[in-house]
Amino acid sequence: MAEIQGRVTAMAEGIAEGSIVEAGMVLIEVNRTDYELSRQKALANIAAAEAQLTELSRSEENSRLALELQERILEVAKAEFDRVETVVKRGSDSAAALDASRKTLLAQEASVTNLTNTLELYPSQRASAQASLDVRQAELAEAERSLEKSLITAPFRGRVSAVNIEVGQFVRTGDTMISLDSIDAVEIVAEVQPRTFQPLVATALGPEYKVVSIVDTSQAVSIMERAQISASVSLAVPESNAQWPADIVRLRGTMDDETGAMGFVVRVKDPLIASPELGRPPLNVGTFVAVTFSSKPMPGIITIPRDALRYSDQGETFVYLSDAESRLAVRKVQTGAVIGSDIVVQSGLAAGDILVLSDPRPSVPGLKLEPIMDNSSASGN
Repeated sequence: MAEIQGRVTAMAEGIAEGSIVEAGMVLIEVNRTDYELSRQKALANIAAAEAQLTELSRSEENSRLALELQERILEVAKAEFDRVETVVKRGSDSAAALDASRKTLLAQEASVTNLTNTLELYPSQRASAQASLDVRQAELAEAERSLEKSLITAPFRGRVSAVNIEVGQFVRTGDTMISLDSIDAVEIVAEVQPRTFQPLVATALGPEYKVVSIVDTSQAVSIMERAQISASVSLAVPESNAQWPADIVRLRGTMDDETGAMGFVVRVKDPLIASPELGRPPLNVGTFVAVTFSSKPMPGIITIPRDALRYSDQGETFVYLSDAESRLAVRKVQTGAVIGSDIVVQSGLAAGDILVLSDPRPSVPGLKLEPIMDNSSASGN
């Protein structure tokens, strides 16, 4: 955004939408002539104000020396007046001589008074001159600041997302000239329903969980840290699913009026660095991604895909298992909290049980199976 007005005189070579710029790089230059002239004018005014202060100091010193001299002359005039007055009283001199001596004394007293008054004016004159100097220095600072603003530099390493000006165009204060997106990190807002997110927190905290009331960002993040809940970002790419680790940074603070979802903000570092080994393309701003929240493995907690849960005609829940002889078995289970696409099994399963995910046909206990193992379908210890 332009902080000064003027005509664009230069732009960085190759600057265009999508290009990468380094922090501190000069992107745009606005005509500096007027601001350079303002700077020179301010410097000249400062020199004049400083000269005025110097002249005042010298004048004050000269007036002080003159006052000392006039005070000594006044003492002589007083002594002469006293002498003439004594002589006149004795009759040795005329009254005219006394009047002349008195006139000389009064004139000298007036000179001393004038110099004293002049010296008393110097402090206010100096304050006025100093205020004028302060104004000129402020004008210089403003001119130099405008000169600095005439060079628009990149505040951080980033990617150009928009260029709205060209060389020769006149810009005004507040005009958006160029837009940058930071490439050090990107932030993603994950919309989460409280009713689906709460069981994850409750299960992760275990007995420590009571009633979690998220009030502000710091509390939300600290609760998730205590529950050891982490986040990852995934992007569907051909033949794979690229993933990036993400940091949970804050709760957005508002809920969607229509869906009731709350927004968690997660941050991915170095999003534009591609990693062929990990199958990661650059993660560009505006890309639609999925955010997954997960907790650490919890002792004694078994979760299974919700699709693996079956219901009998009486409404009882059960699952299909593959027994030690790879034959179909039916096991009643009791379930707990739903966490995303998984559900917690409170009883009925043990570590090592082989869960059947597909629908066996016919679903007769003892049916011979040919299991194809998928170790990611159930978790627990």
